[in-house]
Amino acid sequence: MSEWKNSGQDEAKEAKLDTILHPSTTAKEFKITIEFGYKASASYKKAVDIAQRHPSYTKEGEGEWVRHSATFSTDDVEELFELFNLVHEWDTTEVLVNHKKIPYGHQLWLPLMWFNRIK
Repeated sequence: MSEWKNSGQDEAKEAKLDTILHPSTTAKEFKITIEFGYKASASYKKAVDIAQRHPSYTKEGEGEWVRHSATFSTDDVEELFELFNLVHEWDTTEVLVNHKKIPYGHQLWLPLMWFNRIK
């Protein structure tokens, strides 16, 4: 029988699946996820590099259909700010709050994280 090897990406996927299957009415921690796809842009490679440096980074698909994702807590606000500034205008970008699509994520929820920049 083969042994299951758990990588960081597997743990992130398990946590995301657990959140979907067992939704909680209260969050343990406020987190913002930035998801974005391929973009023929000079800042695409830099955005991917920033996302890949984060421990929660996941990648699904290949080529033009690739989706990159990284989840940030209030301790990671500088990295979130840097990534968001690169990808916020792309039509492939989504902002998730605690792994859920929330209306007006860019406009309402994301600014809550910016308060952590002035600690």
